[in-house]
Amino acid sequence: MTKKSISYVVMAFALVLQIAVMPLQASAADPEKAPTWISPINYLALGDSLAAGVTPNNELGKGYTDFLAEELATSEVLQASNKGFSYPGYKTDDVLKDFEMDVTKPIIGIGHSEKTATLRQSVKEANLITLTIGANDVLPKFTFDDKGTPQFNAEELQAAIMKVGMNTQKILTKIYQLNPSAQVYVMGYYNPFPYLSPQNQPIVNQLVVTLNDAIKKGMTGTTAQFVDTSKKIAEDPYTYLPNPENIHLSQAGYKVVMEAFHKSLMENYSWFAKDALTVSAKNATTVELNWKPVIDTGMISTYQVFIGDKMVGEVMSPVLSYEMIDLEPNKEYHFSVQAVDQNGKKSKQHLHTKYTLEKEPAEPTVMFTDITDHWAKDVIEMAAMKGIVSGYADHTFRPEKSLTRAQATSIIVRALDLKPKSKKWAFNDLADYADSTKMDIQAAFDHGLVSGVNGHFMPNKPITRAQLALVLSRTYEVATGKPFAPTVAAPFTDIKKFSKDTQWAIAGLYQMNIATGDNGKFMPNHATTRAHAAKMIVHSMEAIGQ
Repeated sequence: MTKKSISYVVMAFALVLQIAVMPLQASAADPEKAPTWISPINYLALGDSLAAGVTPNNELGKGYTDFLAEELATSEVLQASNKGFSYPGYKTDDVLKDFEMDVTKPIIGIGHSEKTATLRQSVKEANLITLTIGANDVLPKFTFDDKGTPQFNAEELQAAIMKVGMNTQKILTKIYQLNPSAQVYVMGYYNPFPYLSPQNQPIVNQLVVTLNDAIKKGMTGTTAQFVDTSKKIAEDPYTYLPNPENIHLSQAGYKVVMEAFHKSLMENYSWFAKDALTVSAKNATTVELNWKPVIDTGMISTYQVFIGDKMVGEVMSPVLSYEMIDLEPNKEYHFSVQAVDQNGKKSKQHLHTKYTLEKEPAEPTVMFTDITDHWAKDVIEMAAMKGIVSGYADHTFRPEKSLTRAQATSIIVRALDLKPKSKKWAFNDLADYADSTKMDIQAAFDHGLVSGVNGHFMPNKPITRAQLALVLSRTYEVATGKPFAPTVAAPFTDIKKFSKDTQWAIAGLYQMNIATGDNGKFMPNHATTRAHAAKMIVHSMEAIGQ
């Protein structure tokens, strides 16, 4: 490519045409529509020449926004569309300025009786908004020499890209301030220079990726959807960009972009209210479907009910429910409802939902026979179901029995699935214990959860409440990678003589409502009962996401 032709390409993309634009399509009376649950869509397109529909010959024609409006009209969900606020050469600053001035521009689209509209009111009234903006901010900073080699000032180019991200955020903020419920779809850009030599393509592709990343960053914190177009255009770039001296798309290219938007709409647009179709179980084999009426019920005759593709029932309007019987438990069913009017016209979009009828649980069995009236019954059973604790062979739990240091260590290590780091035992008083218990204690030592005294772990000794608090504090750090830092000291009067680490460990349990003490005391030297241990360990594991 010559320097002249490349310059022409860049100028074409940054072009601001002073064109007296006229509506491409006249509004017409809507034909009789099929029944629908979908609220009519008022579609507004904002952006640059790609949204306006500039052709490879620099003429104003149909763009992806026009094809998207036509697709929605064909599906009978479009009320009106307007691309009049999309303008060739627009930069992000231009869109922001239009918002600031609340500009009035000619309406270009379908379904309007007025000839002009103001921007802010148009945004307020829109259900669907597409935004295509940012390329004109960046491409003038990216030129080529006589050999087609990209030329740019890295700092200027980076500043322009960063500005796109910041202004995209500002534009979306203004949209959502005016219309918090608007559903916004933002176009990602494609490689506009497929005719450049292969050795120059990597840097152009990187520019496109960086620009799109800036746009995505500007969308952070919003519900807007990013629509990727680069891969689709790259599949056949010479068909979609037929003019080497112009970076605008052919009709085929605009249709590919439209298809990307339509696909995203089908996946993300809130077509139906969340409760438009609901399912509730009545017994082990029966469910009841309930649905909302279609928007205009004046001509509705019946509602047809389907399982998969098979119609299983039909009710006369205004009945809005149907009972499904003889269903199998633990099997996923696909239910749908279709409306039919008095002329036999059926809804184009059906209500769909999936449902699995769960098998009725058997009568609950008693997990442990000695905790029926115990204060910790629920947390003990939860700990048992999570595999954190177990009972005895006689089906008792013995909640008031003390927990030993070895038992507590094994419970915590297995909950975290910790493994030893060394093969040499750290303690010399574990000879009578199973290798699995030895490995649990070694893993706890290797990960800094426990320590002994002169090579002794004292496995049979009851673990005190203070010791368990310290181990759980260390567990938090091992599991999350950061120490737990309580913001207030614990209010207990009987922990002042303990080390600072132990006091803060107890404060952490208190702040997370894991240990509440009794009458202002923590009883740090008391042996930890199996019931208290179950409570403290279960709630600690929940706090660290285990």
